[in-house]
Amino acid sequence: MRPLLLLLCLGLTACDAASPPKVDIEPPATVLPASVKELSPAEAAQWLTSHSDALILDMRMPEELTREGRIEGSKNYDFLQSKTLEQLGTLDRQKPALIYCALGGRAAKVSVQMHEMGFAEIIVLQGGMNAWLKEGRPVIK
Repeated sequence: MRPLLLLLCLGLTACDAASPPKVDIEPPATVLPASVKELSPAEAAQWLTSHSDALILDMRMPEELTREGRIEGSKNYDFLQSKTLEQLGTLDRQKPALIYCALGGRAAKVSVQMHEMGFAEIIVLQGGMNAWLKEGRPVIK
């Protein structure tokens, strides 16, 4: 009877072993409103030539600008600062806006908020500054 009890106990503990919970590594993707467009660096560069009055918003931290440079004509609004949304709210909502960050995640989140504020035309740079630089597009330091 002891061997049967031993096998029964071993079987129960083996079934009881829980697998570790699955953890998502990446945050959930931001769903852009239908009116917000994503443009590749080549498309964004072309778009900028025909929209000279556009707001160009760089959502990166200042140290990122120092390290990689910025798109000419852009203004920096650090995504991580609490005053950023308030500052964006003071901008002309009728002007078209190109938004970028390093990879596109922060820009996407800001584009949703700007859409909710009533900005008329919002463009997100697909792939962010990393994609812009990878294509050899010009920056200023």
